[in-house]
Amino acid sequence: MAASSTSAWAGWGCGYNSNAGVGRVWAAEDEDTAREGAMNNCKNAKLKNCRIISCSADVDSMADADKIWPRTKGIEYTRSGPRCGGPGEPRC
Repeated sequence: MAASSTSAWAGWGCGYNSNAGVGRVWAAEDEDTAREGAMNNCKNAKLKNCRIISCSADVDSMADADKIWPRTKGIEYTRSGPRCGGPGEPRC
C-alpha cells in the first residue's frame, strides 16, 4: 500500500490598478492564472492603464483579497466572465 499525503489547497490572487481603481482576483490555481485573470478582468471592463500591483499565494476568498488589495472607495464593482472563487461558486 502506498502512503498518500494531502496538502491544503491554497489559491493565488493578484491585485491590479486601473483608471477606475483597484481590482483583484482570488482562488486561482496558480500565479500565472491569477495574473491572466486580473488582466482579463481589467481589460474586459474596458478600463485603462491596467497593471498588476502584486500577486500572492493563500488568497482563497474575497475577504483574503480585501485584506491585501482593498477596494477603491466610491467605485461600484461588477464581475464579468465566468463566476468562480466566490461564496457558492466553483473554485477558479
